[in-house]
Amino acid sequence: MVETRTYSLTIEPHEEDGGYLAFFPALPGCHTWGRTYEEAVNNAEEALTGYLEALQKNGEPIPVEDELPHSVSLGIIVRTPVNV
Repeated sequence: MVETRTYSLTIEPHEEDGGYLAFFPALPGCHTWGRTYEEAVNNAEEALTGYLEALQKNGEPIPVEDELPHSVSLGIIVRTPVNV
C-alpha cells in the first residue's frame, strides 16, 4: 500500500548570513538552509526524508497537512512502511 502526502515548503532569504532558510510549516523542527535557493531546496529534500524516517523509527505518527496555502511544485518520494 502506498500513501501519498503533500507538505508545503517555505523558503525565505536569510538576511544575516545570506542564503536561504527552508522549512515545512506542518512539520515542527523540520528545517534547513542553503547558500543558494537551489541548495536550500535540495537540503529540504534531505531534511524531509530524515524527519519522516525518524518519526517512523520512533513509532510516532506522521503528520498530515490539512490545507496547502499554495500550489506545490516540488515532489519528493519517501518510502516508509504504512501501519494498517
